[in-house]
Amino acid sequence: MAKIPFAVVFLAGGMGTRMGGSVPKQYLTIHNKPLALHSFEIFASMPEVHQIVVVCESAYEDLFKLYEGSKPLLFARPGLRRQDSLWNGIQFLEGDPLVCVHDSARPFIGASLIRRAVESAEEIGAAAIGVRVKATIKVCNSEQMIVNTPDRSQLWEMQTPQVVRLNLLKEGFAIAQETNMTVTDDVALAELAGKPAKVIEGSYINIKVTTPEDLLVAQKFLENHALL
Repeated sequence: MAKIPFAVVFLAGGMGTRMGGSVPKQYLTIHNKPLALHSFEIFASMPEVHQIVVVCESAYEDLFKLYEGSKPLLFARPGLRRQDSLWNGIQFLEGDPLVCVHDSARPFIGASLIRRAVESAEEIGAAAIGVRVKATIKVCNSEQMIVNTPDRSQLWEMQTPQVVRLNLLKEGFAIAQETNMTVTDDVALAELAGKPAKVIEGSYINIKVTTPEDLLVAQKFLENHALL
């Protein structure tokens, strides 16, 4: 089966305020290289990736330029919100490619997982990696009083990569901008446009490194080779 071509928008512009320290979390060294490069190298090695747009501050461009010979590589600047960073990144894309969006602070992905998301997005228009929620979730009001308890069997925790057709992203962005809405993931833009999106079951190892505790967990995963 022929591999489906796609473009990548690699989000590496967050400040990592919850991690503390002066270096953004995605550039902290873990297992002898910056956190962001663990997943970036996967995309750079995939033959079906025809373009990568890295959203980052200019000071960190050189880290990614080491891979410039393997793929067309472009850079965009971060915005105030995640969706603003994505918007800046897709300005470099032409036509209507499948766009695979990934958070650089998620180091534990593999090519097979990415391809599963791409295949579903090719068929449906939008797909995202996710895992079933393990814990009971409570909806509370502003005074932390419980309002209701959603059915856990229908709840999924969203991860990246997420893959959406470019024109569908643009359609969702137009609605978000018109309504002044903030979205926190990429398939939400397809939802805004009233289009279907599918969740592909991923792995609980696909953590987002956000806090110092997450960094310790990630180091243990790498030491034990507990990768996807």
